[in-house]
Amino acid sequence: MSSEKNADFVLSGSILSGALIETRSAGYSFAHHLHSAVEIYRILSGKCCMTVGSETIHCKSGDFILILPNVLHSFCLNVSSDCTFIHIHFNPSMFTHIIVEDNGVCPTSLMHALLFSSRFYYRFSNDTALDSMLGELLKLHASPSGPFADAAINVLLITLMLYLLNKNAAGHPAASPRQNSYVAFTLNYIERNYMNKIRQSDIASQLQISVRYLSRLFKDYTGIPLSSYINIYRINRSIELMEETDLTLTEIALAVGFSNAQHYSKTFISIINEPPSQYRKRLLK
Repeated sequence: MSSEKNADFVLSGSILSGALIETRSAGYSFAHHLHSAVEIYRILSGKCCMTVGSETIHCKSGDFILILPNVLHSFCLNVSSDCTFIHIHFNPSMFTHIIVEDNGVCPTSLMHALLFSSRFYYRFSNDTALDSMLGELLKLHASPSGPFADAAINVLLITLMLYLLNKNAAGHPAASPRQNSYVAFTLNYIERNYMNKIRQSDIASQLQISVRYLSRLFKDYTGIPLSSYINIYRINRSIELMEETDLTLTEIALAVGFSNAQHYSKTFISIINEPPSQYRKRLLK
């Protein structure tokens, strides 16, 4: 099987969609949701609680949290504490074109590396280097200046992601490049084929490995079964269609690879814990 290669990318056009300091009042909550963006919180004062994937984390002043794409998460405050935090979110698509390893059947991109190094999120406390980079992002986003401001933002985001990988590397043993490439191939396959029927046997066959080995490897890397990830990915794409189009829920269900609206609704409820119709209404408020 030939190696996939597509490392072309441009730095013009900032991938940063938001960078600001927010304050939320005691009792505030934002229910479970999904998105394709990378989301960063840096707690400046107060406390908050987040559910990220299968974990519940309690954050305090000084904490840095980065939530990876396609991860179910929520945010809430207790009734006695306001919370002020830096809130940054950006589109990670550029990172898929930056190759950090190419020793297998599929190149491992910077985005893959971020997913492999930490399953759902990154968390660090009181890091002056992170604070410096976040401060510069806030400044550039608020007052972009010069013809290369977008490029400067994107380079800073790349630098930030590489810093996280290096900082996190000490607690994670080096993985096999070939195993990295198997999971990278699988993630790319889902991204390109989620609108169609996906058979794990088809992926395994292209990789020339067993379905059992692929399933075990994928769960080891991502923390969730392959079938669950496919459903989460499809539900996330459906949420984007809710936000960006006027398609009916039946049309959305078919567009993201579900055989019918009933299966879509059942899967949506199992992941988000509310029907898609109710979720869509909440998006439009």
